[in-house]
Amino acid sequence: MRYAAWAFLALFAINLSAQTAADAIRYTYLNPAGTGRYLGVSGAFGALGAEFTSASLNPAGLAMYRSGELVFSPALRFTRVDATLPGATLPDVERGSAFRFDNIGIVFHTPPRRSRWKTFNVGIGLNQLANFNRDIYYAGYAPGTLLNPWFDEARPLLQANPNGDDLDPYTGGLAFETGAFYFQNNRPSYDFEGNKNAEVRRTHTIAQSGRINELVFSMAGNYDERLFIGATFGVPFARYRFEGDYAETDADDNVVYFDELAFTEYYETEGLGLNGKFGIIYRASQAFRIGTYFHTPTWWRLTDNFNNSFLYQFTDGTGTNRNTARSPEGIFDYRLVTPWRAGMSTAILFDKKGFISADAEWVDYSAARYNFTPRTANTALKEQERQVNNQIRRRYEGAMNVRLGGELVLSVFRLRGGVSLLGKPEAGEEGFNIGYSGGVGVRGRGFFLDLGVRTAAPTGTIVPYASGPVVSTQGRVTDVLLSIGFKF
Repeated sequence: MRYAAWAFLALFAINLSAQTAADAIRYTYLNPAGTGRYLGVSGAFGALGAEFTSASLNPAGLAMYRSGELVFSPALRFTRVDATLPGATLPDVERGSAFRFDNIGIVFHTPPRRSRWKTFNVGIGLNQLANFNRDIYYAGYAPGTLLNPWFDEARPLLQANPNGDDLDPYTGGLAFETGAFYFQNNRPSYDFEGNKNAEVRRTHTIAQSGRINELVFSMAGNYDERLFIGATFGVPFARYRFEGDYAETDADDNVVYFDELAFTEYYETEGLGLNGKFGIIYRASQAFRIGTYFHTPTWWRLTDNFNNSFLYQFTDGTGTNRNTARSPEGIFDYRLVTPWRAGMSTAILFDKKGFISADAEWVDYSAARYNFTPRTANTALKEQERQVNNQIRRRYEGAMNVRLGGELVLSVFRLRGGVSLLGKPEAGEEGFNIGYSGGVGVRGRGFFLDLGVRTAAPTGTIVPYASGPVVSTQGRVTDVLLSIGFKF
């Protein structure tokens, strides 16, 4: 017979599972959408202008406006993720869709008189920089259990304090409270003791949502139709939500006593940042332009809210026992500084028949840094901060992002296409994450419509717990965006 021990948990520690090296990349690996025109040419607008999304790329482009403009852009995102456990013959497929607004902005055109400064424009609005909507599901058999790494951490703590008061209240403490960890012959134990690699069925459902939207305040000037200069003060807003539901069952009775477990985790991150963007475009001739831009780091202030729950069912000499436990409600405030980025751009214009454009951008992803103790002195948190920042330095590196696009003018109609090659931030990973885009537009005397579509097939992996099976994912993300604009 197994013996369960119970303990009351106190909120005495902070779980930092949401402040990992990978989470820092979430706020650094950006793929803006903006307007339909911008999306249609894959964002290759660093040397072009008269496009509101320029405020979040190269703000010098706002100096190209010859009139005022109001634009807003509703959008749809369609996702599909195929997730495959090792050894599975077919992937599990999860689909989703979401409606959003990617952009809203207004540009005021105020040309000074009797000056070599031909225009002075001001832009205010909102651009989307990243979207996190994605659902994942997989199921199948694999050796091992979630309890293995939890028990490895809990064993010495239980030996020192059998009451379980020192256990992590978000992981091992839940297992102890539900009877998954117990004492046998005065030693800490659990049902997988001596059978750590037993094969059990597992299911995992993950729902992620959220976005980064940036509020921009931009100014740009046109000097003598040759030099265009712009600056943006950016205030990005972030919201990320994660819900995970992981379960294991022992339908084949491979593990004595154990029947099933279920672990649910939830956390939500909200934050506010500050940054600056500066850019220059030089018109060498009517047909050729070159641009350069620089983005400062973004200084983020973030807050996580999180909680976990755990269910454990076992059958012993007393019958079937089914116990549940819930963690305290956690909250954690911290800071994050993301890396600077810089880019060069060129564009060739074919009179009034269209253009081709190319951007190259450098980002050092290893330069992101956390600050877990912005207001207090806490040795444990400072050590955790040091470890995570070291992981960022080791796991990630600088990468190049390349965007290519073009537009063909057919009277009042526009045809667009482009490709984006986003460098992979992981150290040692070669190649690019490739996205393709296209679009159409109609330009009238006082209004315009621009439809843009972008599709990409990102790949990745999921590890449900430390030393767990590596689940491979193959995604398909399609963004459809319609911009409606008015000139004044």
